[in-house]
Parts: sequence; structure tokens; C-alpha cells
Amino acid sequence: MPAASTRLNGMGIPWILALRAIPWDTILANAPAILRSADSLLSETKARQPAAASRNDIQALVDRVVVLEQRDRETAELLTRISTQVSALTTAVEVLEARARWLLVVAIAMSVLSVLACGVALFAR
Repeated sequence: MPAASTRLNGMGIPWILALRAIPWDTILANAPAILRSADSLLSETKARQPAAASRNDIQALVDRVVVLEQRDRETAELLTRISTQVSALTTAVEVLEARARWLLVVAIAMSVLSVLACGVALFAR
């Protein structure tokens, strides 16, 4: 099969399938209403002027900033404590890993010794 027909069967160009799934007849039928709504929304956003901030609004914003800065400090302290705890846990896991490795070596050695002891016991009879 040629490469051009492979691309057109929907596997090579998935966005064509997406364009086919859009209800274009409904969109085109409602286009005038959509344009009117968009124009009114645009005119409302252009017509609105920012209101002058009162002293209370400014103080409320200052208070919010102070609260947010306090939360940032508390979060930084919490992250410092968590990182310290993670570091301590990492050290403990490394110690446990070394002990487990040592225990494995001892267990293998004891297994070998027990097999040897069983062999000696069987041949000593």
C-alpha cells in the first residue's frame, strides 16, 4: 500500500478524525449567537474600569500577604524538618542494609557448616 493512502486512512493523521467528530452544522447554525455573545463579552471587559482601591482594600491585601509569608516560613521550616528526618531514615536504612548483608553472609556460612556437619555425621557412621 502506498504511503499516501496509509496516511489518509486515519492512522497517519488522527486530527482528521477529530475534525470529523465535531458537529460543524450545529456550530455554523449557532455562529451568529456565538459572535453576539463574544462581542458583548468583549465590550463589557473593555468598558469596565478598575475601581480605585480603598484604604481597607489595601490593608486587607497587606494582611493577606503577611499571612501568606507566615505560611511560607512555616512550610520552609516543615520541609527542613522533613528533609532532616528523611536523611536520618536514609542513614538508618543504610545501616540496616549492611546488617542484613552481614546476616546473609553469616547465614550462608552457617548453612555450609551445617551441610558439612551432616556430611561428616553420615560418613562417620
